[in-house]
Amino acid sequence: MRTMRVALYYLPLADDPLWECGSRWLGWDSRTVCAVSRPHPQVPAGRAQAYGFHATIKAPMPLQGTLADLEAATRSLLQQHEPFRLPDLRLVLDDAFLSLRLTQSCPELHALADACVRELDSFRRPYNEEELQQRSRASYSERQRAQLRQWGYPHVFTDFVFHLTLSDAVPKPDAWLPQTQEFFSEVLLRPRFLRSLALLVQDDAKNPFRVIAEIPLGARG
Repeated sequence: MRTMRVALYYLPLADDPLWECGSRWLGWDSRTVCAVSRPHPQVPAGRAQAYGFHATIKAPMPLQGTLADLEAATRSLLQQHEPFRLPDLRLVLDDAFLSLRLTQSCPELHALADACVRELDSFRRPYNEEELQQRSRASYSERQRAQLRQWGYPHVFTDFVFHLTLSDAVPKPDAWLPQTQEFFSEVLLRPRFLRSLALLVQDDAKNPFRVIAEIPLGARG
């Protein structure tokens, strides 16, 4: 059965060198909807490639309702949040996955993510029991299992961690840290603001995510 999913992501601005670096690293540009040459194809991109370079705000979900209504609701919600500067990013290795994470907490970001999870949830078709079992992991806490059931994703609210994934699970991940750090080191030094969020669609499980709208924050957006 063909199942479309939608997601709300943070993407670096199109003219931010981090966007080009991240898209090249994974081999997929969700803005241009094109595959791109990878600098280190030996690093397993796996499922991360299909999602594109991003940080999750509202996790991929089966759509309940229409895309037009979801986009309109997202625009209305984001008008209530002003753009803000993000803390600096750093490369981390977490449970065999390479990713970029913030160097410090960001209350504005958490408030935005929490609002998106809550206010846009009416557009998420709830998972059935079989789908919940497929998505559950032994490592999840009881709270995360409850959040998966209620919100369709375990890593929300207290468990939300802003990160831009750079790999699938990597065998001997320490071996890839030097190449990854060298590739991203210069662009990580640049200051960046969160000025918009992107709405993406995955037409079915065989296709990667693609951007369908970029929605600015703030009343003047």
